[in-house]
Amino acid sequence: MLYLFEQLDRGMETALSVAVPLISGIAELIGLLIIVISLLRTTWHYLRVALFHDDYDYHLEMSTGLITALEFLMAAEVSKTILLPSLDAVLLLVATFGSRALMSILLRVEMRSERAERAEAKRDEHRAGRRAEREARGFLWPWRAASFPPGEDDPGRESADDR
Repeated sequence: MLYLFEQLDRGMETALSVAVPLISGIAELIGLLIIVISLLRTTWHYLRVALFHDDYDYHLEMSTGLITALEFLMAAEVSKTILLPSLDAVLLLVATFGSRALMSILLRVEMRSERAERAEAKRDEHRAGRRAEREARGFLWPWRAASFPPGEDDPGRESADDR
């Protein structure tokens, strides 16, 4: 019975020594591909914004790509330490994981603040449009709005000419 467990242990070791480098290599390749694709897309959108005054948030494009790539690269580092259970490998993993996690957190905070600023600007633009629409229509008291149908003149309505 002990012999069977030893054979199973050697088989698992062999399988891990083949599979782990393959998995970590694929994860690193995917992470690098995501970075390159994000860089190309961001450059394209930046050129469109700079040359043709297009409206596109290329910062968000690059930040999202970098966050996704960092997650793949962290997964590759974690999978590499499965084969190297020494203290140096673990310390290297902790340092790499910590720096990449910090970068990921900072990028997410930046993305949230940019989204909030854009949402605030859009709300302000919408409010200004509604305010201009109300001023163009003239002021109508709320209790008089229900008593007069839209086609009839309301004596209580102030038009833009009356002001």
